[in-house]
Amino acid sequence: MINVLDRVRLEKIKSTISEIPFVSKINRIEQGEFFISGNIEIAFEELKNPLFFDFLITQEYPLKTYSSESITFFNSDLIQYNHVMANGNICIHTAHSEDLENKIWIDFNALKAWIIKYYINKEKDQKYEHLVVQDSAVNGDKYSFTFTSTGKVFYEGEIGIVKLSLLHDGHHKKDHIYNFYIKSFETFPDLKKKCSWNDFYFEQPTDREGIYLFRENPPAKYNRFAYSTWAELDLPQNILTMLHEFQDKCAKEDYGKVIPFFIGYKINSTEIHWQAALMEVGKFPIKGIPERNEGRKAGRWYTGIDDAPIQWGISRNASYEYFFGRGKFCDTITEAKILIIGVGAVGSMIATTLTRSGCRFIDFIDHDVKEPENVCRSEYRFSKGINNKIFELAGSLYEISPFVTSHQINNDYFEKYIKSFYTDENFRAYITSDLDKYDIIFDCSTDNDLMYVLNKLTLHSKLINISLTNHANELVCAFYPNIYNFVNNQFSHVLENDVNDMYEPTGCWSPTFKASYNDIALLVQIALKQINRIFSGEKAFNNFIIQENNSSFKIIEY
Repeated sequence: MINVLDRVRLEKIKSTISEIPFVSKINRIEQGEFFISGNIEIAFEELKNPLFFDFLITQEYPLKTYSSESITFFNSDLIQYNHVMANGNICIHTAHSEDLENKIWIDFNALKAWIIKYYINKEKDQKYEHLVVQDSAVNGDKYSFTFTSTGKVFYEGEIGIVKLSLLHDGHHKKDHIYNFYIKSFETFPDLKKKCSWNDFYFEQPTDREGIYLFRENPPAKYNRFAYSTWAELDLPQNILTMLHEFQDKCAKEDYGKVIPFFIGYKINSTEIHWQAALMEVGKFPIKGIPERNEGRKAGRWYTGIDDAPIQWGISRNASYEYFFGRGKFCDTITEAKILIIGVGAVGSMIATTLTRSGCRFIDFIDHDVKEPENVCRSEYRFSKGINNKIFELAGSLYEISPFVTSHQINNDYFEKYIKSFYTDENFRAYITSDLDKYDIIFDCSTDNDLMYVLNKLTLHSKLINISLTNHANELVCAFYPNIYNFVNNQFSHVLENDVNDMYEPTGCWSPTFKASYNDIALLVQIALKQINRIFSGEKAFNNFIIQENNSSFKIIEY
């Protein structure tokens, strides 16, 4: 027995569907305990024969549920066509509407558009869609495996060992998960095909080994639905023998341990994807089969496949172009060798932003130690305690990106050496040569003496000085060679920099400017956006300041 509101809703849905011209017949629409279900016939001029679809509408309709449409159309006879799931669910994504009747028209028109594009015209999408894989938990645990391209060629039937390191365990929806990354694929004799992580990740200990097989074609029905049983994989005898030998080697000490079996396949002419099937030591999907000669056992055995269900793991390609596929800085910056001088509030934000924006080479220098009061407005963590800034920041950058390489420069380099000997012609040439190894140098030190010395050098590097006024009311950005005079003039004669209202902590400390993380980050991010435009060629290399005025920001170029 349905209530009055559900009955009114059901009748409105029936009435609206009946008005849609290409719905030629409504075979059934009824209210269940949790869903409205039905069956309809679709017919229109371009369609030679009518198509029948079951459908379900959830209580959330017309709103989405978990980012998916709350109406689902099914036809299990159409799974060979694009954008149909293994259960016959037609994959559509439609526009938002809070109006039930309008949403029904939107969704049914989306179904018609799918029929025309994929059923009638049989179009193929240019963008590759990964296999539909139902990942599984083994004894309550899920497993993920992240990899990158190796830049090497794999051949049909190639087999070998996969070296893996553990990132962290965590939770994937309701399950516990172990997260691994692939370091290398090793085939015989001793040929390593390395993923393109940075040295930090390569140097981590190998926590587990897996086995790989490369195939030209994906392990799937219709090139879309991953196989569900081991027999469907049709594994060659050499990989079955390898599985047997691997299990024998591990059986005593690692019984029950989950071992990934990677199947690689091409998704285009240059790119390979690796799908991981999960096996437990002692329960590998293999069995001994006696050889027979004219029907009689020959006294020899070979390894065959046990037609067990496949438990698929989660595999992700984290190659650079995917890792930063949603957005990065221009190549002139990301491929540059970068030095950051001073990694306090401003410098640490620049370092993490550059890392998240795709930069690969970031060195930095700072003589200071991170104290608890530094944490609130910089990129440091309380959990790391009192720590040298350069060491903690390096760890943070590696946690952000597996592609960044970072070195910490000797703390005395600027304080003792450059400031002491910059007037010596020979030493100045040495300093210049050393700094010119970098393409871009950010000076965030707020050290006027160092700014003066650096401006005296003849550099080919792009030297950028970034500094803030008190309360982060303005940011000043200056490019070499017009740095020292420009910055001093701005702070002394142009900008209103209140030096009487500084933050002075307890003890014998140098006063520092007042500003929150939000105050500083807003200006730094606007400045980096402008710098990215400059290096991409959209803007000239002009000095600029950023001013806040009534919650709006203005860039003034010089």
